[in-house]
Amino acid sequence: MTRSPSVSVLLAVLAAGPAIAPARAEAGITRAERALIRRVNDVRGDHGLSPLRASSALNRAADSHSRDMLRHDFFDHTSSDGTPFDSRIRRYADARMVGENLAAIGRRHGGGRAVMRMWMQSPVHRAVLLSPDYRRIGIGRRWGTLGTSHQAVVTADFASRR
Repeated sequence: MTRSPSVSVLLAVLAAGPAIAPARAEAGITRAERALIRRVNDVRGDHGLSPLRASSALNRAADSHSRDMLRHDFFDHTSSDGTPFDSRIRRYADARMVGENLAAIGRRHGGGRAVMRMWMQSPVHRAVLLSPDYRRIGIGRRWGTLGTSHQAVVTADFASRR
C-alpha cells in the first residue's frame, strides 16, 4: 500500500472482551519509545489522568505489529494474517479493554512530538490517549520502507488493569 511522504495516522480503535494469555519473547524498549511513553503520560497528567505503566507484554505486542506492517508493506490495525488488533494484543496481555493508535512518520516530520500532536488533534486517537480505563501502555517504533517511503511505523497498544 503506497502512502504519501507526509505523516500518516490510522484511526484508533477500542475493544472489550475475553483475554488470552501472553506469548513471545521479551522485546527491549528503545529510548525513543520510552520518550513517547513519557509524552503520553505528560499529556494525561495535563488532563488530570494517572500515568500509564510501561508494560513489557504490550511492548512486545506493539513491536511485533510494527515489524509485521513493515515486513508485509501495509498499514492497518488488522495483522497481515487477518488477526484483529484486539485478539493480537490479548495474545500478549490479559485485559478487559484494549486500544491501539498507529502512526507512520518520515524522519523530517518531528518524531514523537509530531506523533503526539497528530494523535491529540484526532478525536478518535485523543479518546484512546485520554481514556481513564487504560492503565498500561506498550510502544513499538520501527524504521523501514512503507510503500515507497522510508518511515518510522509506530504502534501504541493500551490495556486496562486486567
